[in-house]
Amino acid sequence: MLWALLIVVFCMSSIPVFAQDVISNEKANITIGYPPFGMLETSVAKVKLFHKKYLPNVDIEWFFGLYSPHLVNNWIAGKLEIAYLGDMPAIMLQDKMRNTRWVSNAVSPRGEVLAIFVNNNSKAQTLKDLEGKSLATGIGSAQHRMIEAIMKKENIKFNLVNQSPEVALSNLEAGKVDAFGYWPPYIEMVKYKKVGRAIMDDAIKYEPEVNATWPLLVSEAFNKKNPKIVEGLVRADIDLHKYVQEHLDEASQIVFKELGEKIPLPVIKASLASYRYQDNIDKDAIATVQRSIDFMKSKGFIKEGFDPAAWADPSYVNKILSGKK
Repeated sequence: MLWALLIVVFCMSSIPVFAQDVISNEKANITIGYPPFGMLETSVAKVKLFHKKYLPNVDIEWFFGLYSPHLVNNWIAGKLEIAYLGDMPAIMLQDKMRNTRWVSNAVSPRGEVLAIFVNNNSKAQTLKDLEGKSLATGIGSAQHRMIEAIMKKENIKFNLVNQSPEVALSNLEAGKVDAFGYWPPYIEMVKYKKVGRAIMDDAIKYEPEVNATWPLLVSEAFNKKNPKIVEGLVRADIDLHKYVQEHLDEASQIVFKELGEKIPLPVIKASLASYRYQDNIDKDAIATVQRSIDFMKSKGFIKEGFDPAAWADPSYVNKILSGKK
């Protein structure tokens, strides 16, 4: 009886604090697309339900996509209006549909999210030793753009081969490709399995040309109709950034479980630690996306391109970071 009373007292004492954070009591069921193998932190968002602090009556159905392109296809098919996406798929979606808004920076990757590995028996010692050699990557990915920027900077040319990271990992070990350049968690997977040797540990020295922005997108229609819900989701995304940085061990455990324990825990932890977060959508973030748009257009991946400043809706992050309710 006493224990039940204590619970009631605790809950009642917690209500005023919680109520101050609530943005909307509207009841809604929404669907959010997430690619947990490409954007590891999204599994933490799914489990921790940070949005409930701001939107207590909003329930989320998390729509799984192995990688961002799978979510893009479902968005085009009318199954999604909200999704976490890599920058290149997000740009392709906006170029085709012209009905999305970039409302938050889910992850702001920098040079840590690219490393280049060679087979353990390779004689290559520097990037220049890979001139004309095969390098497996995801064509059309952020890492593809980063690699192209490095080739231009170093005046070298790789023979880029489009492969899934899982296939490329096996091919690297077997010596079927000369080099391997992918995103987390596959960078750390190579190290963990000891199937390759890093010829470039990271691409930090090539910043800002290799910088990227992986956005949280909402449709224009949803954004106009449900601004309070969008604000709550953006606040939750910023809380997610803080949680991953301050509770790396717990976040890693969540991702490990969510991905079916298929990726070793040390790989997940090191991969999450490599992520950087930039909450504000400022001129540097706009310039980063513009570089990605220019790259996609130059490669023929998109037709027209668009103004990233017009695509962005920074009103939510501006309000949040200014401390306004």
